[in-house]
Amino acid sequence: MQNNAPQGNSNFHNIGAPQEISVFHMVGYLGTGLKLALSKECRLFVIIPIIINFVVLALGGYLVFQTISTFLQQYLDMLPEWLTFLSYILWLFLVLTIGFVFCYIFSTIATIIASPFYGLLAEKAEGVLRGAPFAAGSDDGIGAIVKDIPRILKRELQKMMYYIPRVIICLIITLIPGVNVIAPIAWFLLAAWMMCIQYVDYPYDNHKISFADMKKDLKQQRLASFAMGAVISLAMTVPILNLVIPPAAVCAGTKYFVEIQKRYDLNTALNN
Repeated sequence: MQNNAPQGNSNFHNIGAPQEISVFHMVGYLGTGLKLALSKECRLFVIIPIIINFVVLALGGYLVFQTISTFLQQYLDMLPEWLTFLSYILWLFLVLTIGFVFCYIFSTIATIIASPFYGLLAEKAEGVLRGAPFAAGSDDGIGAIVKDIPRILKRELQKMMYYIPRVIICLIITLIPGVNVIAPIAWFLLAAWMMCIQYVDYPYDNHKISFADMKKDLKQQRLASFAMGAVISLAMTVPILNLVIPPAAVCAGTKYFVEIQKRYDLNTALNN
């Protein structure tokens, strides 16, 4: 993929923290991301990820339904008739717990499969945001996608290796009596942080900015980063809407990246 926008500045991280971005901008960023995703410049790179999301989530939903139905039937067979009313309560409980877990797992799988297209989408969105549309002859076709697959998958693996130890910590917190009262908060904070990392990382990766430097930038905007991830996480729980939220979140993450870079540029100018 060819970037006509300015490349990441390797000196950014030696300048000092940029100006804080308001947490209240994050809902607006997702709205901006949705408009960008549906714009004529970007919509081509949105259609394929939406199809991928639909297929994977539909398959996941079917498997979840089958799993819950099988488990519930086996459980009900062991209950006396007068307790069959519990099936409705148990069904609701299983949908809310297993359903959310499977939804996250299959959303992650869909995101990994669609990640090459999301990289191109972030590139296009950045061109629109910077007012520098990409040239018609730029390397942004199927060849670019195929060429970048190894690098993109390596980056996705980095995210997974960062994520897994933190999931284990949250699981341990969940299993410890007394301490587990904070488990819902821990899970929500982890989900928000990882959602922000997932969708802001595409423009960083396009500019060959390292995963470590990307995390450093987000930590310098910690509250805004958590707010962005929380907004995306909540939007992802809405059926139907969650099909278009991933590409909208990619564009929102690109908007966030551009704003961070602008603040680094301003900070650089003030220090020169």
